[in-house]
Amino acid sequence: MDKNKICEALYALSKDVVVRRRKPLYIPMALFAAGTLGVALNGLYSSEISNNLQSAIVFIGGTIALLGLILLASRLLGNEGAPYHIEEQCYLRYEELYFDHNELDQVVNDINAGAIDLILNGRHTNIPAVAVALYHTPSNRFVAMQAFEYTDFEYRPLTDLRVIRRE
Repeated sequence: MDKNKICEALYALSKDVVVRRRKPLYIPMALFAAGTLGVALNGLYSSEISNNLQSAIVFIGGTIALLGLILLASRLLGNEGAPYHIEEQCYLRYEELYFDHNELDQVVNDINAGAIDLILNGRHTNIPAVAVALYHTPSNRFVAMQAFEYTDFEYRPLTDLRVIRRE
């Protein structure tokens, strides 16, 4: 079960509905600014703060700033993107739902029939004998799902990628 292959198929199947889009940069920028602000405030109020607290502020602020810088660089320089639904203007959520092997036929039938509610509200387990990988909008108006069976130490597809649009 390769998320990248599912994403590529999703982009090809649903033309101009789901596109690859870079995640926003405001979270890494906010982390970098918060860390830098912590270090700067430490320098301004160094005479009023104990040495132990100064060390802690510099360490925590520097770590947060470095984390923000690394995330910012990876988002700017990376070629990865996340599936974005144009109509609802939101990123698709990814979920893996696991079912018991006894429910294999039922899961395949539900996916082929487009029964989203039965898949989402079915009896899930923690054992990944049968897995359903799905991307969906928060409102579940757009759902793309595919079932896999775990055999011989790998996931094998049971169904094709099924794209369902609700009005």
